[in-house]
Amino acid sequence: MPRPTIAVLYVGGSIGMIRSRKTGRIEPIESLAEIHRFIPEAQSEASLEFHSIANVGSSDITPDHWVEIATKISRLEKRVEGFVVIHGTNTMAYTAAALSFALQNLSKPVVLTGALLPIGDAGSDARMNLAFAIQAAQLDLAEVCVVLGPKVLRGTRCKKADQSILETFDSPKFPPLAEFNLSTSLHPWRIVRRKRTLECLPTFDPNVVSITLHPGMPEAYFEALLVAKPHGIVLRAYGLGMLPEHLYPWIRRVSKKEIPIVITSQLLRGSIDLHLYMKQLALEELGVISGKDMTYECAVTKLMWALTQTKNPRRLREVMEKNLVGELTEA
Repeated sequence: MPRPTIAVLYVGGSIGMIRSRKTGRIEPIESLAEIHRFIPEAQSEASLEFHSIANVGSSDITPDHWVEIATKISRLEKRVEGFVVIHGTNTMAYTAAALSFALQNLSKPVVLTGALLPIGDAGSDARMNLAFAIQAAQLDLAEVCVVLGPKVLRGTRCKKADQSILETFDSPKFPPLAEFNLSTSLHPWRIVRRKRTLECLPTFDPNVVSITLHPGMPEAYFEALLVAKPHGIVLRAYGLGMLPEHLYPWIRRVSKKEIPIVITSQLLRGSIDLHLYMKQLALEELGVISGKDMTYECAVTKLMWALTQTKNPRRLREVMEKNLVGELTEA
């Protein structure tokens, strides 16, 4: 039986770095062969096809990289069984969400992985993560996932939680899609493989700003946000979407400028509810968009994507509050 072909797209991150013997500092590798030679066991179960997208740390990732990754996957999609994207961990949740919206109707898995330590370091998590990611790319899955360790997490639901080899990523509002142990457990809420026509929609508007509320924040900060003339705003509110009353006039002015505001919560778990308290109903009347139970990273990325899909405020709100790729729980 022929081995399945897995396309490995290299973007960068600590996994693909090497510690200099002279300086002791971590530096980028010069060739993908450095990674290839560390995973011989994975190559016995799958035919790995390496493609270089970039060689950057995750802090330097931009929407242009998302477009390049999505476009490459679209071109290769018909002739491989799955994808592994090697990426830095710090912005991996943003890229996973971005690819989820850019690559809709997937018929096979796109698995993001990385590491906290270079693959050549003793005790590195890189080989374990790569091995699990390559296995995940062969499973009966058809969505964008993140794999660092033995859990397969939905790309739109995860976030970096800790600088810990065993618990780097968490999915606080949605359970894992699959788990590796002595055997592989596949959970029924995952999206499974079947014949679909891929929709590649890799467009993003980076002119989005976000702000996290804290008690006593001067109103001048909110006014300063508008100087840059953003196309969209993500507001991290308290609890289920509570805002101080002195912000309502500002929101009214923003609404008149037809700048969409998406409200997410500072809660690790829970969901925005604009109907629970009387004063929150005014927010909905002003056109404020509920981020529901989306992660902050997903809400920002989805807004960047949605702004390129429609210019109609009502339609934008519908897109943002609708579950498209498993990113939110609809009531």
